Amino acid sequence: RGTIFWVGWGMVLAGWVQGEDSFPAGMTILETPKSGEMKIVVGEQAQLDVAWEPASTFKVVIAWAALDRGLVQDVATPLEGAEGLGLRESLQKSINPPFALLAEKLGGDVLGEYAERSGLIEGKIPKGWMKGGGKEAVHGGDLKTTIRREHAVAVGWMRGEAPWGGEAGKKLQEALVWPGEKILLRAKTGSYGGCLWMTGYGPEKAVTVFLEGPVSRRPEILKAFFGRWGVAPTRP
Repeated sequence: RGTIFWVGWGMVLAGWVQGEDSFPAGMTILETPKSGEMKIVVGEQAQLDVAWEPASTFKVVIAWAALDRGLVQDVATPLEGAEGLGLRESLQKSINPPFALLAEKLGGDVLGEYAERSGLIEGKIPKGWMKGGGKEAVHGGDLKTTIRREHAVAVGWMRGEAPWGGEAGKKLQEALVWPGEKILLRAKTGSYGGCLWMTGYGPEKAVTVFLEGPVSRRPEILKAFFGRWGVAPTRP
């Protein structure tokens, strides 16, 4: 499957991409080149529009709204409730308290507007969707997404399409940089309600990985995502 050698944060597998026959049962992977059409790497077409929990991928919407409203100025300044971590590290580690606090400051109406503009959420944003407060908002509360929508957002990041091309969108993409030295990937993970996600983009393509299962299966999501570029997973 290729030559193995070590660089920086992780192991690079030269010329290797995870074989399609090696993916776990029930996994869906979508991939779109910078200029080109979406393809299903593994999974069923019928699964693309099934409603699922956005889980912690919704923290990207909170971060974007906070940047756009001036509640957060940059990716490095420590956030309230983040124990010294800035926006980038808080997203990477997917810690809940700072995003819960930001959601409370934004309020359900404002954050709901950003959720709708993001294109991530399936259907209309209902009134009172954030009735559970910030602690529920960090995983999207009662809102739902689909595999297709998650992937469309990642493609929008990659291509700098609206609404991700503005100043707040550019800062957000700085915050989404995954740690590593030899390959630049921007991504967000999520795990909640039996849904596991990793979505983002790197050199020449956007990738979204979904798996239904417990959080203990998170390493499978990381392996599949990084494997699309022939590298082993790195952890924040």
